[in-house]
Amino acid sequence: MTLQAQCVANWTFDDTNLTIQFTDLSTSPANDPIVSWFWDFDDNTTSTQQNPLHTFPAPDKYNVELTITTQSGCEDKLKIKIEICEFSISVAQGNCDANGNIPWTITVFDLYDNAKEVDISVDGALLPGSPFTISAANPVVVNHSVTGDGLTHPVFVQSTHIATCNEGINVLVEDCGTTCFLSALAVNFAAGTTHTVEVGFGGNNVFMPAQTTIEIGDDVNFSWVDSGHSSTSDATSGPDAWNSGVLNVGAQYLVTIQNPGLHPFYCIPHGGPGGAGMSGTIIANCPPGNQFLLDITFNTTAANPAGFDLIVDGITDPSGPFNYNGTGPQLVQTILPGDGQTHTIEIKDVATPGCFISTTWNAPNCGAAPPCSLSVSAQESGGCDANDNVPVDVTVTAINPGNSGFNVKVDGNLTPGSPYGYAPSGTTTVTINVSGDGQNHLIEVNDVAEPTCTASTNVTTTNCVIPCSITNLTLTTGSSQTAIVEVKDFEFVPKHVSIVSGDIVEWHWVGSVQHSSTSDATSGPDSWNSGLQSAGAVYQSPVLSAGIHPYYCIPHGGPGGVGMSGTITVTAPCTNGEVVVTAVFDATGGSFNGFDVYVDGAFVGNYAYSGTGTTTVNINVAGDGQSHTIEIRDADDATCTASGNIVTPNCNAPTCQLTVTASENGGCDAN
Repeated sequence: MTLQAQCVANWTFDDTNLTIQFTDLSTSPANDPIVSWFWDFDDNTTSTQQNPLHTFPAPDKYNVELTITTQSGCEDKLKIKIEICEFSISVAQGNCDANGNIPWTITVFDLYDNAKEVDISVDGALLPGSPFTISAANPVVVNHSVTGDGLTHPVFVQSTHIATCNEGINVLVEDCGTTCFLSALAVNFAAGTTHTVEVGFGGNNVFMPAQTTIEIGDDVNFSWVDSGHSSTSDATSGPDAWNSGVLNVGAQYLVTIQNPGLHPFYCIPHGGPGGAGMSGTIIANCPPGNQFLLDITFNTTAANPAGFDLIVDGITDPSGPFNYNGTGPQLVQTILPGDGQTHTIEIKDVATPGCFISTTWNAPNCGAAPPCSLSVSAQESGGCDANDNVPVDVTVTAINPGNSGFNVKVDGNLTPGSPYGYAPSGTTTVTINVSGDGQNHLIEVNDVAEPTCTASTNVTTTNCVIPCSITNLTLTTGSSQTAIVEVKDFEFVPKHVSIVSGDIVEWHWVGSVQHSSTSDATSGPDSWNSGLQSAGAVYQSPVLSAGIHPYYCIPHGGPGGVGMSGTITVTAPCTNGEVVVTAVFDATGGSFNGFDVYVDGAFVGNYAYSGTGTTTVNINVAGDGQSHTIEIRDADDATCTASGNIVTPNCNAPTCQLTVTASENGGCDAN
């Protein structure tokens, strides 16, 4: 015997082209597994697979619905509108112009004529004119120029109408800045720490961790552990804007933040900018001393023994000249300050001074790093102790805190254990004792190094001295539905009614002649008699036991189905011989550890009280037609208890009835 918990239908999907992979994310209790899945694709086709791959007949909008059913009969549904959408992108490149740029012609095709409008970005920056109107008959054609640096440039297209509709490509360009054997000069942060953020952690719509603190030069690797999510920055343009597109399990997407500050992001389609829904934040700080180690890379097709010089802002690096590492890719490092300035980087061959390449690097502005800020929440995490105190978990989220930890105060008093150290993840939880007096208490935290960096919250504790009381216990079965039977002249409509135990039947008189509703049973809890009633009258049956209950009208029928008569068939809502009993009760002064449930003296489980004072719990009890005792008992105070009895429906009650009549219908034959 176990308490029932609710089943929840949930699912996701991959790219919205004609063929879509659907993935079930539904949940149910461990002891009540999901046993059936029914997908309705809104195109006159269905599937009973758990994770179907479905091809739609045409590009259109489809209201796809999943219905799940568990072993106990719990059923839930989830409907999501799917809109078919897919792009094709081409980039035609021209020759280098006088300014060292390469002209592009970007063409975007809307294969299914659904996107309506699109944003187009190159190197993370939205192109002027976005969003562009698009259709299958009218692709978007945009002229744009990129720096001819010999590097790869990403092109990304996003429908503004359908969040899950996007596509991206990478385009390698010619190096316009060289006329010799040096090319493809690039400046990047030297490799730092890689931080992993799991996308769809635990099969849920969450990033884990939701907040990540890094140094500029570190990488953030988004790793998909669930399908149908994106990692998309709140920023829509600039070097710190990104959009992975909607990806599936196993995908990886690397983000390298270029500037200090807060960089919020979210998931399409389960979140939104500003921290809505599935979202998170990258906190980017400058390294100690605000100095950046940079990787300077380039290519060479010749390796003169005299090597090359590195020139930064017109000053030759005194560590040079540097030796070539053969031909092909080359690497040299330098250190520059985070001063927010633009620095010129040049590589010059020593033996051939006329052979050189140069580029610029925009340094981060370390003065723009976010200041210290704290947020705090507090929640009881245990029951009353011998001193009438309760444990409270205090969770502190810190952005750029000091190195000396933080203090916690309760109602202005410093707690033992202060100061506490910050967790590297940015979120720290400590447990403190607070008086269990039923009062509201002020919880304050402050950074030790930055006293003005503070946050506060309130928590109302359990009153450890109020005696526990459990009252007003009611026990019911079934769903308490009402079936309507109309009493017309000389007939009941419908004549035969089927209901579930706990439901009732209600007769409505609509004819011009007086009739009664009278049970064949003449006594006991399953008997009734409305007496003669006229049009407009209403009469309800008692709550009937499982089985067949015939009835008739006085004076136009009789017991046994004679004349004006009918039947009520009551079935027990059974699963494996058990029925659900719903217990509702009021409680005050209940312990933090909740209450225990017993059926006929047998322990069922421990459960939490409702915060409203009235608690409802569903219990599986043997459906045997017998009386059962249900006891609700506080987990810490065995004297705080309430109990009641209920006769459960009989899962084996007969619900089939046959009648037969016989009469002569002719004379004697030859035999």
